Amino acid sequence: MSKTITLLDFIDDEMLRAPMTIDQVTDAVLDQWRVRMPARARADADPVRLLTQHRGDLVTQALTTLRSSALADLKLLSSQAANPARSSTDTSYQSMPLSLIGEDDVALDIEIARCTENVKIKAEIALRELQTFTSALVNDLNVSRDTNPFRPERFVRALWSGVLKLPMSSALKAAYLRDASDPLAIALRRAYTAACQRLEEQGVTPASYRTIVVNGNAGWGASISRYQPPEDLHKLRDSMPGSLDALAPVTVIGPMDTTARAIASLPLPPAASSGLPTLPVTPDAAGAAPDPQLIELLARLFEAIQNDFALSPDTVALLMRLQPTALRVALQDPSLLDRYDHALWRFIDQLAHDIEASPPAHRLRMLGLGRNLIDHLAQAESRESRGFGWALERLLAAQRQALNQAVTAAAADIVKLERIAKAESAPTTRTMPLDIAHLDTVPADLMDSTAGSASRDGSADTQTVSPEGVPQGATFRIYLQGDWRTVHALWQDAHHDYVLLGEQAGEQRWAMHQRALARLLSEGLAHRFHVRSLVRRAAEKVLRAL
Repeated sequence: MSKTITLLDFIDDEMLRAPMTIDQVTDAVLDQWRVRMPARARADADPVRLLTQHRGDLVTQALTTLRSSALADLKLLSSQAANPARSSTDTSYQSMPLSLIGEDDVALDIEIARCTENVKIKAEIALRELQTFTSALVNDLNVSRDTNPFRPERFVRALWSGVLKLPMSSALKAAYLRDASDPLAIALRRAYTAACQRLEEQGVTPASYRTIVVNGNAGWGASISRYQPPEDLHKLRDSMPGSLDALAPVTVIGPMDTTARAIASLPLPPAASSGLPTLPVTPDAAGAAPDPQLIELLARLFEAIQNDFALSPDTVALLMRLQPTALRVALQDPSLLDRYDHALWRFIDQLAHDIEASPPAHRLRMLGLGRNLIDHLAQAESRESRGFGWALERLLAAQRQALNQAVTAAAADIVKLERIAKAESAPTTRTMPLDIAHLDTVPADLMDSTAGSASRDGSADTQTVSPEGVPQGATFRIYLQGDWRTVHALWQDAHHDYVLLGEQAGEQRWAMHQRALARLLSEGLAHRFHVRSLVRRAAEKVLRAL
């Protein structure tokens, strides 16, 4: 009888082979350094000799970190199997001392992120295949989560923890990680492929996974779209088909108000046959039939929102409940088609943004708030758009309340940062009077070069964030200390040198130099959340489908 392979057996087996992988990477770095010496500090007399002498310490520390992270994953997966309702992000945050993250710390995070991304790209196929096997070991047959305890980011972090044991300068440690990127990608690709073969020989059947194939014309993240959305929705409405004679009548179930009774026999637009909700349509005050092109346009817009892959299924299901109310308002308020910043569209955009940006611990509460607002709008007697303005204000008020609570909880950290900013602020000549006589004797070309150098010594980096710094409440998706996190700006000093970031999901907070944040933004490791227009994107998709 064959033994059943578990994830712990896989971890023990791979840990026996991990020293060989780390040795291969170190040998490759040594070969590069023997050919071309990396940039180093004066204290680093001979990098090759230092790395050769202390490679044992590097391997030992890297293996210790790698095993501890793998066992932590095993413990987390076991707890999730025992309690499936518990999310993987529902971890208890420990109170950590507040430390100031500077440009040097960010530079190391950038090197770690680059190395991790390089491994993911070059070992992508083997990594996906191994994930199907590890998912089978934990009975996750749909590959709904990352179950590989030796995924690239964990291996890179383990290797970096070993590099920290080397008696080298920070520049030389970063050079090691930079030169180890390609050798590590090759070594891990071979290790992942060999692990898949061993698991298959041991009788492990891989789990199934789905691959989404994207049309080559729609490059993800492209800055230029093939089709530009129209300035308003009027021209798009005129392009809709207007003949609805061959369609079945609407079937209205349940209690109906005067409006619903008047339109019970009206035809249904073609898009409604594709699974979209049945829409109550009202004639105007003169008794004329409703505009069929308007009905068709709104149906197609909501259908495009429904097929937006950037939205989660629960967000889409909530937004679809707005479709009957949106059509009811559109027939009474023609300005709905005049601009994309109508109260209805702004409410939809803000609701989707708040749900998608909220952490899992607060997601259910945000969904509940949105459901209550939508139900209130659906039951309201008024057919005007003022109700959506009221609902939008409720969303913004909830956002402000959560921000105020977070700022209040961070009061002690803000006081510390204010002291640091005051102590480290150097005296400037900003408020001193100017000597016009001396300024007149300075050549113009010299003044231009001086101004240019002044903008290069730091202010230009801050300009990449914003001339006014980071506004309170700004939300970022940022790579900090080896993980992607969603954080909010809680505070900044008067001179815009420091910023305090906090996670909404827990009590963890980070203090950063704004130059460090600007560096992350320029490297693509930090992204500012903005409320995007869903109806504008939907209009572009509808235009493309015509």
